[in-house]
Amino acid sequence: MRRLLSYLALLLCLAAVPPAAAQAKLRVVATLADLWALTRAVAGDLLTVELATRLGQNPHDMEIRPSQTLLIKRADVLVRNGLEEDGWVDPIVEGAGNPKLLRGSPNVIAAVRGVQVLTAPAGAIDRSMGDVHPLGNPHYMLDPANAPIVTRNIVAGLARAAPELAGKLEANRQAFLEKLTAADRRWKALLAPYRGAKIVSFHDTWVYFYRAFDLVEAGIIEDRPGVPPSPQHLASLIRKMREEKIKVILVETWYPPDVPNLVARETGAKVLIVPQLPGAVRSTEDYIAHLDHLVNAVATALK
Repeated sequence: MRRLLSYLALLLCLAAVPPAAAQAKLRVVATLADLWALTRAVAGDLLTVELATRLGQNPHDMEIRPSQTLLIKRADVLVRNGLEEDGWVDPIVEGAGNPKLLRGSPNVIAAVRGVQVLTAPAGAIDRSMGDVHPLGNPHYMLDPANAPIVTRNIVAGLARAAPELAGKLEANRQAFLEKLTAADRRWKALLAPYRGAKIVSFHDTWVYFYRAFDLVEAGIIEDRPGVPPSPQHLASLIRKMREEKIKVILVETWYPPDVPNLVARETGAKVLIVPQLPGAVRSTEDYIAHLDHLVNAVATALK
């Protein structure tokens, strides 16, 4: 009888506590904040989605930290940009000893697949050209028209790792895209009065944003990416801005404003400090909230 009671007690305990495998959610790591925001939008509460960088951090200037290695070591799926904006994640994956996240693995999602990439350099590339992106401009999520493609890639990759969630992930994606479509109509209406407006930026970041909202890139303060501009380049840019009456300079939150401020003083332009990625400004961790902030800031500056 005592043995029977012990057996029944064990059965009751097993019934009360579900298996660990059933409790554990798939762990997904995104390399950049825009991919993190989109992955969260389609994953909802179905998966654990984490970010390999800090919100507001410049992805061009990364230092590998032990916490990143631990994050990658525990992850099941990696969502990455696909245009070497996040090449720094490769040594982290190798150091973490997680073969599931090595390049070429089905658990690695290249979000760029199918996106029309802009400004891919032609010919040979060397370090004298600065921090050139050899595969093209990687900031493609500044155009919301790329969100359907990128979220499709993310859902497909997540469904490979968790096929039982495919239907729910796609339903979340469709709900997000409906909200994005409505927001995009609002953004285009807000910037419509400034169609064709010329803008100067500090870094070569904004080509997808300009295309999305019919704005014109009129110059870049850096004459080579990641390299301080020469006096000759600045003098030429200042002359052009005066002649063409260009009144807005876009500068990402992580770049020092000293040189843009100098150019602004010489031309009468306004320096607009803006976030390139979600979460660099408080309450913009969501992709739609991020673009809301960005579009409203640009529209205000162009008035």
